[in-house]
Amino acid sequence: MTEPMQDVQPVTLSSQAFLILCRLYDGCYDDLKQNEPMREIVESIADMLLAGVETLEKQETKPKTITFPLTVQQAFFLRRLVVELLAHAPQGGEDKSAEWLQECLTALSGGGVQSNAPSS
Repeated sequence: MTEPMQDVQPVTLSSQAFLILCRLYDGCYDDLKQNEPMREIVESIADMLLAGVETLEKQETKPKTITFPLTVQQAFFLRRLVVELLAHAPQGGEDKSAEWLQECLTALSGGGVQSNAPSS
């Protein structure tokens, strides 16, 4: 059974936040797909993220932002995962991972990229 089109929402992230999300998802992918009832959504998210990475690799000039489609269920699943990862992320210091995870959380919650966010 396929998802109705109105249940798909575009999510926009900076390319750095997208790549961090992919890396973190890859790190917990094996554990996530062990849960049989969630295997289908875990696989569908992995396919979508992998397609995004492959598209990025093919582009000569890397875009500043990435927009990709997620179903409401996929966005909810990723948002819960990011909340969990943020709870364990080191705060402050030179590591920007927590900042990019926060960007992911904002975008997955329907907020999109913060265009007025300071870039450094």
